[in-house]
Amino acid sequence: MTSWPTALAALTIALLSQEGALAFQTSQQLFAVTCSSSGCSSPVHRLLAASDASTDKSDDDCCPPIDNDDPDILQPFVPAMDPKYSACGPVGDGKFIISRTGPPTVEEMSNEQMLKIVKIECTDLEVNTLVWKCLGYRFSEEEEKWEPTEVFPNWKERFPDPPDFIGMQRVFSKEVDEPCLRANQSLVRSIPTDNKQNIKAALKPLGWTGYKMKGLTPNKTRRAQCANWIIFYREELFGYTVEELREKRRLKKEAEAAAEAKMREEGKEVDTWKPPVKEVF
Repeated sequence: MTSWPTALAALTIALLSQEGALAFQTSQQLFAVTCSSSGCSSPVHRLLAASDASTDKSDDDCCPPIDNDDPDILQPFVPAMDPKYSACGPVGDGKFIISRTGPPTVEEMSNEQMLKIVKIECTDLEVNTLVWKCLGYRFSEEEEKWEPTEVFPNWKERFPDPPDFIGMQRVFSKEVDEPCLRANQSLVRSIPTDNKQNIKAALKPLGWTGYKMKGLTPNKTRRAQCANWIIFYREELFGYTVEELREKRRLKKEAEAAAEAKMREEGKEVDTWKPPVKEVF
């Protein structure tokens, strides 16, 4: 992972070039309050605590709602550079239903929640937190850290620690962002072809038909991919043991093989190529 000094240096350059240093004060204050109440401390937190705290706390670390089709200009987000942000950053303080502790709940994975993710009505950390819980990471309040207690075995081999699927730092240099990109791609590759378009079917009744290409950003794309994976998890993986999921996979492959054999007997052409899927279990 990228060290916080490296990320902070990248942020400093971005801020100096854009003269946007004051744009983060509100979010900094919110994170500082949360860390203060939980006893959290770090170099980045100390930096934030030294800044001016005169503005109100009306915003958090998510993008504002999109009122036009212009691409969002995502400014770097200082609090996410703190190594402890995933453990003490604020979650569940707004309208997005999420708890850092325990397994995922049906309420947390509802279509209404997925709509909030794609409409950017929750924070990047809240999106990550829900995906982490679905993958099996569990937060230890005693240790104040995430542990791979119930993580799917195949996923755990590659990601013993919960990765950032969104890019919470909002720094898109290769050094900082590539681990987020790779983690997101791994998540997407674990979705079978039949479930790739789940998000459209789930959210169309709620009025969401997708993003417009003109206003697309990495943040929006990754949020949609995370929401689509959560829907896949909810529909196909939630409530099953790893052994049960592997048995389901075996039976599915047998059924597919039988269907292909029947098509060949009938003289029909069989397309045997399928997109590679690297399942989490």
